[in-house]
Amino acid sequence: MTHSLPDICDRYPDEISVFEPVFRDFGGKHRFCGEVVTIKCFEDNSLVAEIVREPGHGRIIVVDGGGSLRRALLGDLLAAAAVENGWQGLVV
Repeated sequence: MTHSLPDICDRYPDEISVFEPVFRDFGGKHRFCGEVVTIKCFEDNSLVAEIVREPGHGRIIVVDGGGSLRRALLGDLLAAAAVENGWQGLVV
């Protein structure tokens, strides 16, 4: 069963917040789901590098970079490590 975002927003207007469309897709999956692991890091991707090298078991990594655009938190090598170790997806 799928639900559309407008239907959910109409049903729960006081409990839902919607982000501006700032996300870009860099991978082969357009949809993914699973348990989420959150990482909070500001201009330092060392924790991201550590986590992607662990077994992902189908989980998703969500990285909160504190809004900074001065440092890259994920590149091709870390993304490849995440895929190789079974992470379902990454949101930065």
